[in-house]
Amino acid sequence: MHTVSFKTRARTVDHLGREQIADVPTAISELWKNSYDAYARSVSLTIFDETQLVVSITDDGHGMNYEELIDRWLVVGTESKLFEDTRSEIDMDGLKMRSRQGQKGIGRLSSAHLGPIMLLISKRRDQQAAAALIDWRLFENPFLILSDIEIPVVSLASPEDITQRLPEMISALLQNVHGDGTGSEREKRVVSAWANYDHVVVANTTDPSAVRPSQLVLEGCSEFQVLDQHLALWPVWTGLRDHGTAMVVSRATDEFSVFLPANKDLQAADDDRRRFLSTLGGFVDPLFDPMRPDIEAVRPDFDYCVDVYSNGHRTPVISSSDDFNRTLTDQMEHIVDGRIGEDGVFRGQIKSFGKWRKTGSDYVVAPPKDFTLPVGTGSRLGPMDIYIATYEQEPKNSTHTPAEMKRMRDLTENHAGLMIYRDSLRVLPYGREDNDFFEIEKRRSINAGREYWNARRIFGRIAITRNENPNLKDKAGREGFIVNRAAKTLKILVTNILRAAAYDYFGSNSEDRKAETEVTQRNFAEQRARDHQAKLRKSHRTKFRTRLRAHLASIPSVSEQIKHDLESVRIETAEDITSAQEVLEKAQDSVSELRLPGAPSPLGSLEDDYRAYRKSVFDISQLVNGFSERLAEAVERISPKSPQEILAKQIQRNEAQLSSRVTRWAKEIRGLQDGERERIASLISERNKLLRLETSPLVGQVEDERLSLSAAAKAVSAAKARIETENELLFQNYIFALENMRDSIDVQAVAVLGGDENSELRSQVDRLNGLAQLGITVEFLDHEFHAHDAAIVNGLAKLKSDPTDGQALQRVDLGYSGLKQIIDFLGPLRMAGRVRTEVIPGARIYDYVADFFDRVIRDNGIDFTATESFLAFSIYEQQSRLLPVFINLINNSIYWLINSRTSSPRIVLDFRDGEVIVADNGPGIDDIDIKRLFTLFFTRKLEGGRGVGLYLCQANLAAGGHQITYVQDNDKMVLPGANFAIAFRGGNNNG
Repeated sequence: MHTVSFKTRARTVDHLGREQIADVPTAISELWKNSYDAYARSVSLTIFDETQLVVSITDDGHGMNYEELIDRWLVVGTESKLFEDTRSEIDMDGLKMRSRQGQKGIGRLSSAHLGPIMLLISKRRDQQAAAALIDWRLFENPFLILSDIEIPVVSLASPEDITQRLPEMISALLQNVHGDGTGSEREKRVVSAWANYDHVVVANTTDPSAVRPSQLVLEGCSEFQVLDQHLALWPVWTGLRDHGTAMVVSRATDEFSVFLPANKDLQAADDDRRRFLSTLGGFVDPLFDPMRPDIEAVRPDFDYCVDVYSNGHRTPVISSSDDFNRTLTDQMEHIVDGRIGEDGVFRGQIKSFGKWRKTGSDYVVAPPKDFTLPVGTGSRLGPMDIYIATYEQEPKNSTHTPAEMKRMRDLTENHAGLMIYRDSLRVLPYGREDNDFFEIEKRRSINAGREYWNARRIFGRIAITRNENPNLKDKAGREGFIVNRAAKTLKILVTNILRAAAYDYFGSNSEDRKAETEVTQRNFAEQRARDHQAKLRKSHRTKFRTRLRAHLASIPSVSEQIKHDLESVRIETAEDITSAQEVLEKAQDSVSELRLPGAPSPLGSLEDDYRAYRKSVFDISQLVNGFSERLAEAVERISPKSPQEILAKQIQRNEAQLSSRVTRWAKEIRGLQDGERERIASLISERNKLLRLETSPLVGQVEDERLSLSAAAKAVSAAKARIETENELLFQNYIFALENMRDSIDVQAVAVLGGDENSELRSQVDRLNGLAQLGITVEFLDHEFHAHDAAIVNGLAKLKSDPTDGQALQRVDLGYSGLKQIIDFLGPLRMAGRVRTEVIPGARIYDYVADFFDRVIRDNGIDFTATESFLAFSIYEQQSRLLPVFINLINNSIYWLINSRTSSPRIVLDFRDGEVIVADNGPGIDDIDIKRLFTLFFTRKLEGGRGVGLYLCQANLAAGGHQITYVQDNDKMVLPGANFAIAFRGGNNNG
């Protein structure tokens, strides 16, 4: 009997490294995680635009010394599961303890995926640097034994010494191909292995230009060099840090070349670019909520970047400082946000169509009834955070503005997907386009409306920690979690939450969706009409301005020509009459050519030009009219013998002139009609093919039994209904427009006139509201004026008798200060000058109102407060439109608190559920009065009330697209009295 040991081929390293990793972004992710484990604060990747493509990865981690490079980095496998973490406080460099991302000790081998030749340099604090040179192609030779490959490793007094030591390292590395000249058994095995490998490769290729593998290694290593620019971002190289690691890779893979300037417009590289950006752009959890660190993994102090170095300039590609973060997704109209506990129950909050639905309580989703949660030590699933945001695909169903939707669609390019983060670092491949772990797209293909979620329009992440979820383990090739009970439980629970939220709030079967989309679709139709009207008005204004300026430029020459022509005419005989008529008609045509379409309202900056134009045209018209009268007098004086002939010729000339103009218009109309016929024909062809294009993939899915016939039939019916609705909107409106034109209805005139009238009415409403608000404000301040006036009069009377009376002087001073304060308060409400729209914080509103009512609040012991959420609220509005709303509401509260003799009177400004609440603890509003509350002239005040305050509040808010309501639901009331809720369009709460 013999005992033998395993022999390991060199290709084992290639299998464990390069062949295990799916692509370059995944390999980079693994190397960045190694930097994270080394307590780096920053890591960078630079792509160098050189003849032989070079990339470098540098970090400022704790680094390695010579012994560690040999005994740990060059040893495949790890002891991290068997022994305690040996990293010292010095290694941690003042950072908090980090849970290890690497577990199997093979992540470093992914560097083989970047390119064949790699120089590794590393340095520990206060120790010499160490470097190793590797050509990963050595490990592709199937005839080599792993132990026959020897990697050159050197110790360096300073990292800069690598330039002197590199030649000897290259020489030593090449001995793995041509031998060391000693004639040893190892040399014989190495030389024989390469001879066999070269023979097999050449014998199995039909390419006459194929290069032998050994020659590729020899040429590549001989040309390898390290330039100063390759390490320019390494803090150790620049002297900023005393520790860190750098990799320089030569002949890098072509996947990096898609970012070079020469390829930036190459469409074929789009997929590689998108995969690279979407994988590494969210390497550190961008959706971490800093306001809830107690239930989330703490965001690490770890920055990363990717850039391209070309022609001496760096161009950023990816950075951890990119502006995608939770503040952007929190603005989306649909959000699921909460935590899955150890009991498998989701508890959190949910927002649909811009409204939080479960404030004051939790949205709860229990595990499926037919699912038993595993509880064993090796199979249980620990707690995790889940956050998902999305938005409606069709504008007509969305609460977002078109600009907001465009911004969100732009974000989908690189940031969409449901990611998984462990200790705040990305777990691949979850969230990538080619990964549908939670079967979002599969369910969507069955019933897109009911299931709702779209993987390409979802922004979300599941946050776990290694300590709480040790059973979620990565596969060796980083292809996701090992399929064990914990991973299956994760999939079942998250899928269940997605389906429950879709059924309850977002999907086609939810009651919320039916109610909300009815409103959003109506609003969308109204907004679409307003947008089209505004577009038409803008087009009309642009054309008017262009023609006005053109006419102003041509009027002097036209005027001179007409004046010259008219002055040169002599009317003395019957023959002169016809010539004079021709000159007159020519002049009249010139005046006609100067006509403008109806002037837009308001004229604004065009007013001066338009006045100058009208005066000039009037002067020319007067000149022509004078000549016409002169001609008429001449005709009467001469009394031609054949007047009918003169008239017939005039008719003939005028007919020809009219025909000429009509012919020009007809030519322009035919051109437009031809273009429209082509466009409509193309649109019809496109719409006729749309159903087949969208549903044809379903046939293959049914054939492969991936989809049931009934589910496919439902999908076809849903697609047909949607396309039919779109077709009706496209073609029916077009037909209506043609019918209006057939009936000689001037659509443009109606739209422009309506827009002008609306604009003028809005302006008048704003000004009338402003005047009314000023009147109400002055009325309220009337007794304040009297009080301050009385103080001044009394003080002046005493000063007349005794100019040294200090108390009297103080009384005058206080009275003057009070009057000045009232005048200052009127400042934001003034209407003179241009009305300015600005961001108005809740804190400014509260301070203004508190100061406005300061004396009456103090005198009556009213507790007037604002919550933190209101102070953090802000709105982009006009002060003159917004502040009077709060003045009116608080004035009403003060009146009823005082007159009802409410004990411990209180007024509160709050922001909750997306609405501002103005509440008091007074008597409230009687139910029978609520319907008339916002009507003009309705009041229940016994004296001093005119019933315009709440009406103007509603009108002012409506002018800005906002809405005010009276709160009747006890659960939504802040105080037991009157509660008014204001839903601000575009309001923001940063609290």
